[in-house]
Amino acid sequence: MRLFTCACLLLINLVGWGQDRSLNSSLRPLYEYSLLTDSTERNTKIETWWKTLRQNQQIPLVAEDSVAFLFRGSARTVEWMGDFNGWGYNHGFDNKGRRVHGTDVWIFKASFPKDTRLDYKIMLNGSQQILDPENPHQQWSGVGGGSPNSELRMPDWKEDPLHQTRSGIEKGKVITDILFNSKVLGYQLMFNVYLPAGYEKSGKLPALYVTDGYEYMHPQLGNMITIL
Repeated sequence: MRLFTCACLLLINLVGWGQDRSLNSSLRPLYEYSLLTDSTERNTKIETWWKTLRQNQQIPLVAEDSVAFLFRGSARTVEWMGDFNGWGYNHGFDNKGRRVHGTDVWIFKASFPKDTRLDYKIMLNGSQQILDPENPHQQWSGVGGGSPNSELRMPDWKEDPLHQTRSGIEKGKVITDILFNSKVLGYQLMFNVYLPAGYEKSGKLPALYVTDGYEYMHPQLGNMITIL
């Protein structure tokens, strides 16, 4: 009777979580393994399932417009913080993970446009934010001096061509670490200058002044040099 009840709950969980069948199909083995009464067999099968996802870089697990964020470990609570909930400021967005009974696997399921790219972190026990340990994709953030966030890439997301280095075109050059003693400010400044290709013969050129220039220049932040 208990097994029948658990099986019914399994079906309800899967049906209630979105319309994407391929995502539910990928999650189904986890729920089936969680019903195994032999703990050794249960843990072995879950470990094999988890390793397969990791090797195929399927964490988070994405299908069409649906995503299942996954975390495996001991915790009282697990939440996902990111662009999708204003990093916690959007209190109307349900970002709480649910632990699959009989396992140490937590799941948070959501839907986004298929060309979405989002930053996120995992919050453990309401206070400790960590990178997703199973997700190799990261995006640097200017907040906190260039700290990385984990990156969700939906199926139709493509990197902007402007951010990709191209061959066969002329490139400008950067003069770095120029020091300037400011009498007005009373301290020393350091700045960089980007000069476009062919600037020697171009005469007077307009100038663009960029504050936080180091972050804009860095290829994992603003990537401005590649764009220029």
